[in-house]
Amino acid sequence: MFGAVCRVIWKAPTKAWWLLYLNRLDWQVNDRCELRPVRVRCADDFGILSRPGQGAELQARLKRWLTAQGLTLNETKTRRLEVRAEGFKFLGFGVSWRRGKSGRNYPHIEPHPKSQTKLRDKLREKLNPWTLWRAAEEVIPEVNRLLKGWGGDFHYANSTRGFDRLNQYAAMRMHRWLWRKQGYQQALWGRNPREVLRARYGLYRRPTRAAWTRAVASKPRE
Repeated sequence: MFGAVCRVIWKAPTKAWWLLYLNRLDWQVNDRCELRPVRVRCADDFGILSRPGQGAELQARLKRWLTAQGLTLNETKTRRLEVRAEGFKFLGFGVSWRRGKSGRNYPHIEPHPKSQTKLRDKLREKLNPWTLWRAAEEVIPEVNRLLKGWGGDFHYANSTRGFDRLNQYAAMRMHRWLWRKQGYQQALWGRNPREVLRARYGLYRRPTRAAWTRAVASKPRE
């Protein structure tokens, strides 16, 4: 399977106008191309999936089409790769080809390590010794908004393991922050266990079950 991760360079003063052209490109690739590739796009970032051996021809076609519309493919941010041999990062997700427990191969999609690191960095900005002067009633809602927003963006496909690790990290940071703020002298884990963090302080816990598994579970059996 071929994968191309691409970005367009805009020459026009208004980006929204050229998005109309990219809508046409979606139609040309997904509905009219005889090679039957699949194009996935978010704004001006997109990826094209195809069968082995089609990548070079599709990339050449793409460049010709964009040139005819007055657009330029950003070569520095465009990759052509064999997804079974190497993964890639797209829209904050890491995409790779893996073997499942059943022995069948599948496209594994989870929050990319860089995306998870960015969330940890933001949590450290909110919960560190230099923010102890702020009221917990002010900080915790900010942390919850951060967790909910990130979780809404990345609660997709194979997110379970990453969400579980980040839930543990958020609880650990919050626990340590409250322990320092309240001047506890006993052992770090002597008070405010994770259940109390959620019940008393309202710390948000991101769902660790992928959305598609709930959909499958709720589907009536025939």
